[in-house]
Amino acid sequence: MLKLKGSLKISGDKSISHRALILAALSLGKTKISNLLESDDVLRTLNILRDLGIKIKKNGEDWVVYGNGTCGFFQPDSALDCGNSGTTARLMIGAVSSNPIKCTFIGDESLQKRPMSRVTDHLKTIGAEVHLTNNDYLPLMITGTQNLLPNKHIIKTASAQIKSSLILSGLNIKGKTTIVETKSTRDHTERLLKFLNLKFKITKYKNGETSIELNGPYEIFSKDLKVASDPSSAAFFIVAALITPNSQIELKNILLNPLRIEFINVLKKMGGKIIVKKTKKMCGEDIGIIKVKHSNLKGITISSSLSPMIIDEYPILAIAATQAKGKTIMKGLGELRHKESDRIVSIVSNLKKLNFNVISKKDDIIIQNKNVKIKNKKIIKTFNDHRIAMSFLILSIIYENKILIDNSDCISISYPKFHDHLDKLLKKY
Repeated sequence: MLKLKGSLKISGDKSISHRALILAALSLGKTKISNLLESDDVLRTLNILRDLGIKIKKNGEDWVVYGNGTCGFFQPDSALDCGNSGTTARLMIGAVSSNPIKCTFIGDESLQKRPMSRVTDHLKTIGAEVHLTNNDYLPLMITGTQNLLPNKHIIKTASAQIKSSLILSGLNIKGKTTIVETKSTRDHTERLLKFLNLKFKITKYKNGETSIELNGPYEIFSKDLKVASDPSSAAFFIVAALITPNSQIELKNILLNPLRIEFINVLKKMGGKIIVKKTKKMCGEDIGIIKVKHSNLKGITISSSLSPMIIDEYPILAIAATQAKGKTIMKGLGELRHKESDRIVSIVSNLKKLNFNVISKKDDIIIQNKNVKIKNKKIIKTFNDHRIAMSFLILSIIYENKILIDNSDCISISYPKFHDHLDKLLKKY
């Protein structure tokens, strides 16, 4: 039998790593970035910045970026390959839009199925020239200009990527850019901008809307950046400890942004024994320790209103739900259909294959606890989705590693050290 025991420092946060690289490139001067996540997705952003004329080099454990300012990108010699990274594509499209260059963005087969018009429709209204495949997908060509128009953007699809793309574009637009979110999303870009001493205005309204006002163009002066450990990566070990008997773990240096750890509140409502302690601030973000003990979980209803804050954690929350007494209902998961795979299909089809009691109704997933026994080895289809792969490897722990996955290579998209870190915590008893 196996249990999880001990302490661990998780790899750097993926969302912040992307943004740290891009904002360092848009700054004037040299930026040292510590604890950058060296995953496939983040390295796509890094290499695209190099293709745009930004000097970036590795110095020991750190990365050094020599920024050229908010209008410092050069014409690339070839297409900009985003691989599997939707964050890279959407953020970089916004970042190049206010530079007078022509860029072609490409991606892998999965990324070519993910919508881009949710970003480019906004950019077209302010003067960027964009050509999409089938009006929505990569490959796309964009011709940027320094003369983009200041405008008010109302974002109806809750997405931090759309918001961040428009912010990055607005940094080099002369005049006032206003971005209105009807639902709050992750605010890493705004926090990094504050840390970099940029002046902009955030207004929160009683109806739940948030407005961001930028007055560009900006000069950003470089400051060294430290990346906290990724709470979405920590979620896999948190759930593993909750559902595996006799487990007790401590995770260090974790990003405690309230818009990123809502999944912990969900797990606590399910009965999870989790203690969160803030220890310091880093680059405008709260950092701390998370302690977890094995717990008897119970099923709950997860409101659709939480979707923007736990969008990446639904696969591992589904794993927790399989071990929770009673019924778990996860509502309003429509955005999961536009991730690395259609995650509603990926979650439901694989749990059914393992004989769990699970159904999907429109954009909801319902999981009824069932005492499942797995006698023979079962192979899970990951759909080349890193979070599906890691989630089912966590479930495999309590089934004596009888659950296998068809592709472990996709895990490197977000968490290259996942296997090493899991092995460090696993103990026999």
